[in-house]
Amino acid sequence: MARQVRLNYIYASATTWERFDLACDQLGWAKKSLVQQCLHEFFHQHHAFYQGAAIADAAARQMDEAEYYRTLRDKSEDDLRRYTLERPGFEVTPLDPVPFNPSGTDIQRTYNVITISNYNAVLLKVARIVDTGPMVQLVSRIIEQHFEAYWEKNYFPQIERDMNCSFR
Repeated sequence: MARQVRLNYIYASATTWERFDLACDQLGWAKKSLVQQCLHEFFHQHHAFYQGAAIADAAARQMDEAEYYRTLRDKSEDDLRRYTLERPGFEVTPLDPVPFNPSGTDIQRTYNVITISNYNAVLLKVARIVDTGPMVQLVSRIIEQHFEAYWEKNYFPQIERDMNCSFR
């Protein structure tokens, strides 16, 4: 079953918005689908980190894994037990190198909902717990990281080949 995550805005640098728009216009990505793809790929690449973080966080709250998972899937972070042990140190996270985007109308775009799998929705909540920032910043940083990592190798070559009318 899929979950919807509501976001009022997404923030991104001018370069990322330019790349995002080109991917939509030139490669046929729907804007909503492209955001979903960014999240899907992020959790595919960083699954082990967030899986370990979830297990450590559940243990620090003295919750078993299934109870912790169900709470994040069916309820909210606010419904998790309070920490009974020290909050885990999550080490260097996959998003630590990605700075927060300053809020402001020149880099913000309105958004509505992101539809993702139950599992990725739970991982997104775990990522929010680890990151401690607002969900809008978390998703915005995931999008920034995605286009930094995949623009040159996945997106741009297709656009360039079309511009050059070439298969190479």
